[in-house]
Amino acid sequence: MKNSAPLASDLSVLAQYALGKIEALIPELDQLAQSHCQEKSSDEPLYCDYLLSLTQGEAKDIWPQLSPHGLSLAMVLLLNWRSAILAHLPSDTETLVNRLCLAELAKAQLHTNTLSPQAKSPMQGLENAKLHTLAERNITLLYIELGHSESLRHTATQQLSEMLRQQDTLYHIDSGLLLILPNIAGEGHALLAANRAQNLLMQSLISNAMSPRIGIALWPEHGKNTKQLILAAQAAAKQCSNEEPAIYQAERDIQGQLLAKLEKPLREALAQNRFYLAFQPQVQPDPTTPIYKGAEALLRWQDPILGNIRPDEAVLVAEQLGLMPQLTRWVIHASLREFSQLSQAGLIGSLSINLTPSNLLDTRLAHEVENALTLWNIPGERVIFEITESAVIEDLEAPISSLYALKALGCKLALDDFGTGYASLSYLKRLPIDELKIDQSFIRTINHSETDAHIVESVIKLAHTLNLSVVAEGVEDLATLETLSAYGCNLIQGYYFSRPLAPNDLLQFYRDLQQAN
Repeated sequence: MKNSAPLASDLSVLAQYALGKIEALIPELDQLAQSHCQEKSSDEPLYCDYLLSLTQGEAKDIWPQLSPHGLSLAMVLLLNWRSAILAHLPSDTETLVNRLCLAELAKAQLHTNTLSPQAKSPMQGLENAKLHTLAERNITLLYIELGHSESLRHTATQQLSEMLRQQDTLYHIDSGLLLILPNIAGEGHALLAANRAQNLLMQSLISNAMSPRIGIALWPEHGKNTKQLILAAQAAAKQCSNEEPAIYQAERDIQGQLLAKLEKPLREALAQNRFYLAFQPQVQPDPTTPIYKGAEALLRWQDPILGNIRPDEAVLVAEQLGLMPQLTRWVIHASLREFSQLSQAGLIGSLSINLTPSNLLDTRLAHEVENALTLWNIPGERVIFEITESAVIEDLEAPISSLYALKALGCKLALDDFGTGYASLSYLKRLPIDELKIDQSFIRTINHSETDAHIVESVIKLAHTLNLSVVAEGVEDLATLETLSAYGCNLIQGYYFSRPLAPNDLLQFYRDLQQAN
């Protein structure tokens, strides 16, 4: 194995510190495993022994013995292990510990990839569920809205495992959990499953001042593919009351209504150039005066009749109508045109542009970008394209050629909303990215949730080990800024420094910072 020699060397160095003799550390590691593993599961003793052995300089191969749920805990447990042992080590050992962490995460990921297809993504989970479903029966998707609290999602995962059959699968997606349950005998059976999930979750959610919202979608009635079914289950979760799970109803589908409302206006807006852009600055924190480093281009749309339309709604409808290539072309050209004019006026730094998952499947994307860069005389090195976890994790091979084609133009790549999908840090080594953007749901809780704070700090440190720059989104107050600065976060984006600005206002923001410096 390529990394075995450096790994053995790092373990040998770690062993010399004799951390196993520190009495306070051993119960801390045991508590770490106990707090995340399912009660009375075989995963807990395996992790207890593994974490202690790793601390003493021995990397045991526990991955083949873990349950799928146990494997899913690798990232959060290793990040917390990292924080625990660094408190007892000299500061110059941090790089060594980071290397060990990444090496172990890679082992866990490698074993996860050898599992049956349903362990990898909802798309493959649905295909696997079809193999376990009789002709006259359904596949049920339960979407449980939980918010982005990582600790709450792990607690919920543990509790829901009690109801899962061997062929059932569970995934962390967006702001909740998704269960795929094959061979379900209609709506009544699906409701029974949803009610059981609700009962299992009730205690932990009540203690967090939440009530579970569970949406139900059935294959094939409510959708033929994973994307359609997840959207249906999520729509049902929004429709339901806190007390009762809800089955998807097309007549109550807000997204369906949104499509009906926006289809004609969106087509007209594309034809008549009614969109515009706002730019949110990205700033390097500094003890004295912050330093301007770049901005993210954000789509805006004000319809003459409907008023302001949310960007995510515009993108959702464009995706459903097959208009995403046209909308993306407008965004790229409009962004680079404005950036060219601002650069001529003296603006420095980078420009970040968002891409959707479907953009990366478009074989014409790199050609379009190359033409736009040439037309507006912008070096590729000044442009960063932001992609989401879901764009690459569900099917890596399809978008990877687009990513490398953009890199060949000199452009940089950022992984946006990190932490909301199912990527692990070890997975990032396979992607040609330059920047990691931590989702604002983690950022906003770092001064209130010790777990989220540990995760954010560890992600920043490990990203730096991979030579990735880290951007924190959604920074709204000084306390959060100071915490992120202490963690070594490279760039800050959020209302604390500035809301999204019109092009001329962005230029003035830059000039004000320059003058202050």
